[in-house]
Amino acid sequence: MITEKEARKIIGIDGAGALVKIVGGAWKRFVDEGVKRSPAARAIVVWDYMIEEAEKHLLGKFDGVERVMLSKSPAYVLRNRILLRFKKHDHDMLTKNIPTELQKRIAKNGYFDGMPGLAVLTCGYVLDKAEAGIEKIVAARAISNVSEWHIDLSELAAGVLAPTKPIIPRIGGSEEVASLPSIARVARKEDGDGAK
Repeated sequence: MITEKEARKIIGIDGAGALVKIVGGAWKRFVDEGVKRSPAARAIVVWDYMIEEAEKHLLGKFDGVERVMLSKSPAYVLRNRILLRFKKHDHDMLTKNIPTELQKRIAKNGYFDGMPGLAVLTCGYVLDKAEAGIEKIVAARAISNVSEWHIDLSELAAGVLAPTKPIIPRIGGSEEVASLPSIARVARKEDGDGAK
């Protein structure tokens, strides 16, 4: 289980900016190709581009991020708490997956087999009604094909840190959100000490 507040803290402002750049860059590459495709083929091409963009703008650029392979598909672990997969979302913030037994268990449980400590989030785009462009770039959490919550990553990148849904405190204790570190840009020598 992960709350929207926890996910916002882990992704952070810089991480949200990187995710917006990844998804937006992938869509731009698709549009720039100028090739007309079916919706299914378009989703595959944009997914490929999102993975390529993630390799350039996320992996190795942020502390607290690592790539893992799941059934030959890359996913990204954020601060050992979130397993992030890139996807196209519908207006209900849900994704479509081939209903393999693994996908059915993920949909029901919200985590991958053997990784119960990693909450699965999807990151991607929602197209406008004409499917001509991106309406929203999101990170979303769904279980049993029901959207629990989603984060508008453009808003988070702009500094909107508060969850969109009120959080009910957990029974028997408070949330330890403040102690969760955000993913953070990797410091380069020229950034920190003035060395060139």
